[in-house]
Amino acid sequence: MKNDNAKRITGTIFIIISSLCFAFYCFRLVLLHYNQTLYPITGKYESDLFAHIEMALDGWGYSILAVFFRLFSYLNDFGFHFAIAVLLCIFEAGTLAITFILLRKYGLGTKSAIVFSAFTGFAMPFYIRAIQPYRYIGYQSGSIWHNSTYIAMKFFALLCIILFLAISEKYKEKLSAGSLIAFALLLAATTSVKTNFILVFAPVALLFLIVDAILGVKIKNIIFSALTVIPSILVILFQEYVLFGEDTGNGIIIDPLYSVYLRAEKPYFTMILSLAFPLMVLFYNIIPVLKDTILDFKEKRGLTHRFFILSWGMWFVGFAELILLRETGARELDDNFAWGYDFCVFVLFVLSVIYFARNVSSLTKKIKLCDMSYKVDTSKNDKSPAKGIGIAYEVIAFAVLLYQVYCGVYFFVRLSEGLTFFMQ
Repeated sequence: MKNDNAKRITGTIFIIISSLCFAFYCFRLVLLHYNQTLYPITGKYESDLFAHIEMALDGWGYSILAVFFRLFSYLNDFGFHFAIAVLLCIFEAGTLAITFILLRKYGLGTKSAIVFSAFTGFAMPFYIRAIQPYRYIGYQSGSIWHNSTYIAMKFFALLCIILFLAISEKYKEKLSAGSLIAFALLLAATTSVKTNFILVFAPVALLFLIVDAILGVKIKNIIFSALTVIPSILVILFQEYVLFGEDTGNGIIIDPLYSVYLRAEKPYFTMILSLAFPLMVLFYNIIPVLKDTILDFKEKRGLTHRFFILSWGMWFVGFAELILLRETGARELDDNFAWGYDFCVFVLFVLSVIYFARNVSSLTKKIKLCDMSYKVDTSKNDKSPAKGIGIAYEVIAFAVLLYQVYCGVYFFVRLSEGLTFFMQ
């Protein structure tokens, strides 16, 4: 009884502290974005937000955010800037909440899901000044606070992934028309904010449809699912006209490695450091994932590691786009193909903490790091050498994650103090 009361009290204190931290983070977000609305793209509180606002008020803009900015312009001066700051804060807070839901879906307990959703919200590249002098520029990061369209896209895109997984995990038995319509509208909304998500998501989603057809999903269900992309295609055609019409002078060409060398002195190293923690988790889990996936095909069952394959598949597409393509014209130096890749980096951190937590739970019950509800096999010999190596590996991986979270917290704090995102 005493233990139950102690756990209840501890849990209550944890929730209170977490809620206060979340509220303080939201306060700092509103303050940061409010200041970003007041300053141009270079100098104090440097961001892309000021330019996005100017484009919207000038009547030019490819993103649905421009519509919100124009509506807010009917408010007084303070209300205009404050409304934009609150809107972006809602997207960022919502992304944390969705991440929490996703982590709970894949087996993390409430406390672990709260902690790790915060970790994924802050995690940034493994910063080594000797490799790249800037903490953000030249690396790739899923945690970004200076680009309004990316912030909004990240929120909607994560919702898309959750709904896509929910549909694809069940449509072998039953296909819901309501879910398909909701997904089509949500994907179109995400695309209307920023095109980059669908550019990395659609090729992998198509591959999933083909694989699921092989695994026994009805062809009509595959076709109906594929049709959900039509509204997004219409949005893309409109955006293509605005951004790359004949009068714009903008275009897209194949130019290998141009984008990765645009701001990075040693891009091969920075790309690895940006994914330090996910790569460690990948190496530890890749063989079991491959074994399970081969078994999935042999037994004609649904994919066991659907989220894993989706996340790394999106990363591969985003990586290919980043290293092969570049824009020409006025947008040449904007490095716009990085946004989709950055979102893939964020998703990989979410995926990696899920598999990291599973690995810890399967290795030992003595490490009270994760209150997992995921069922694991604990029948193996506790004194086996492989288990000792596994524990050491997970401790190192966790240390890497903590450093990447520290890098993100440091970056956010300095950014909110007015520093440029070209900070060292």
